Amino acid sequence: MNIQVIAPSACVDAEPIQLAQQHLQQFAVNTILSPNIFAQHRYLAGTIEQRINDLKQACEDPNIDAIWCGRGGTGAAQLLPYLDHWILNKPIIGYSDSTVLLNYVARLGGQALHAPVFQEIAVKNLNDVMQISSNAQEVLALLNPVLQQQKNHYPVQPLNTHAQSTKTISGKILGGNLATLCSLQGTAWALRLDQPSILLLEDVGEPYYRLERLLVQLLQSIDLNHLQAVVLGDFYHCPQKNVPQSIAEIFAEHLDPLKIPMYLGDWFGHGENNRPFWIGKEAHLQQTNLLI
Repeated sequence: MNIQVIAPSACVDAEPIQLAQQHLQQFAVNTILSPNIFAQHRYLAGTIEQRINDLKQACEDPNIDAIWCGRGGTGAAQLLPYLDHWILNKPIIGYSDSTVLLNYVARLGGQALHAPVFQEIAVKNLNDVMQISSNAQEVLALLNPVLQQQKNHYPVQPLNTHAQSTKTISGKILGGNLATLCSLQGTAWALRLDQPSILLLEDVGEPYYRLERLLVQLLQSIDLNHLQAVVLGDFYHCPQKNVPQSIAEIFAEHLDPLKIPMYLGDWFGHGENNRPFWIGKEAHLQQTNLLI
């Protein structure tokens, strides 16, 4: 398998990128670093032209099987006006700031895998015997064309009465980083729910009042008739300060009046565990089990 690593967002760190490249060889994975992977333009991984050229080149290279984003941060939204049909040629892997690319690709019917960025996979969520994280190994498994035809199981926990009383929910998987999604609302690339959808949300470092504001903005800017359920991931290092309610309790105040089931799925986000899942795929949610 040939995977090309790109940097569509913030500057990447060379050491963890090269370490991951080295360790993936034991899985028969050949990783190619894009020409501008270590470029720097302010806090970004190169200019818009450099980043879009790397992305397009990887998408159009017939020898590349998948494209893995090196890091999140900021900047991927700057590339959206320059994307064309070539973005659908290969699976795109990433999360956080890459949320904008994943949901764009998914909306057009391409393959978008919400998963750890490349510079994390050899330094995060490891144990004494693994040099590559279990999440990264699951990414490689999901890229197998045979396994892509199968449903994958993810545990969830009902968080409100609407989730507890609903037996089965079906819908298209959308979502990712809440703040990044909200940054696109009001633009031509805003998140759209044009069919029954299940929204998975996570975030990092945002205080509770901002998270509530972001959720309200998102709910006010999408078609709620198509929102079948919300699954909360890991809201990692989000300072609670003196707020007595949890994130789930705050979000429930806005979702309960809309009769939208809410679930906990703390296996994805910026924390130690970030299991990969396909955005854009049809899924089925059954009480404590999400099938994607």
